[in-house]
Amino acid sequence: MKNKSFRIDYIEIYTPMAKALAYWHVQALGFKPVAKMNAETGAATVASYVLKSNDVQLVLTSAYPTAQGPAAREVESYISQQYCGVKRIALYTDDVKSAFQESIANGGIPLKLPAVAEDAHGWVEEAAVKLYDNSEITFVNRSAYRGAFKPGYHPDSAAWQTEGQWLQAVDHVAAEVRSNEAAYWTNYLTAVIGSSMVQNIGRSAENRTGMILNINQTDDQQLTFVIAEPENCLLPSKVQDNINKFGPGIHHLAFSTEDLQQTVLALSAKGVDFVRFPAAYYELLRNDEDFRMIDIDALEEKGIIIDKEGDAFLLQKFIKPISDRPFFIYELVQRVNGYSGFALRNINVLKKAEEIEILQR
Repeated sequence: MKNKSFRIDYIEIYTPMAKALAYWHVQALGFKPVAKMNAETGAATVASYVLKSNDVQLVLTSAYPTAQGPAAREVESYISQQYCGVKRIALYTDDVKSAFQESIANGGIPLKLPAVAEDAHGWVEEAAVKLYDNSEITFVNRSAYRGAFKPGYHPDSAAWQTEGQWLQAVDHVAAEVRSNEAAYWTNYLTAVIGSSMVQNIGRSAENRTGMILNINQTDDQQLTFVIAEPENCLLPSKVQDNINKFGPGIHHLAFSTEDLQQTVLALSAKGVDFVRFPAAYYELLRNDEDFRMIDIDALEEKGIIIDKEGDAFLLQKFIKPISDRPFFIYELVQRVNGYSGFALRNINVLKKAEEIEILQR
């Protein structure tokens, strides 16, 4: 598929307790409630809450325990395998049928044929193709709909709104897959949405991460998919360990922010729990001539990690898993001076820091 322009309309997360998770997103991360579909609005099988932060739109969905029907069974099936994670990435297009048909012609695996839902506020058309083991890419057109979100949803003016929106947009979607699957899914995404591999971090003396990374991006840079696979499934690595314990799939969503240090301070004050990194990591940076102009003390205080390419750099911070199953997480990023890479150098420094910490124990 070539010359197709897509953007993320929404990302839907299946979770055992959608309302509780929605409350956390609002209170801790600053999302705003937009719409809901639950028992209050007459929904008999599933509950969904639509949240928005600038250009990020999430839909959090759970099924009622005793509910019957295909929607509830789909949610329950996903939760039984993944517990909490991304079910669908919905991409806006003004021609759902064309996008779907071209995707299938190029090798996309169909899940849902184009279908229109409508009510007094207008209509929404959607179709879906497979992505990884348990997720999907949905082509959606909501341009003719004037309601809260889609048919069946009502406006949500929840009293638990909060101040401040720090997350700006979806920077990338990252998945972990089995050995020898990264190339397959890279080619699959090219067929389905017209992306191409813009960076490959393969086997080399410089790559000490234990994984292979393919970075896939559309020509307009609206969509970025990161695919990681173990460098060797027989050797220990973080990716292989995750796959052994939790299976393959979408590992994290990365959200951009305009000022990561201020965002971390604001979210920490609201009780957000972040991943911390070893002190040896920051010592390695202090001894690196390339980082002499960077305030490493400030980064260490906030637990932020950094990668650098010339005058451009990337700041990263990871939120601890958002559910009791520690696989699916959020990442916060700030790209400065046009940094466009994906932190191979940073990952290697972290790997070396972990080795130093182990030797010092």
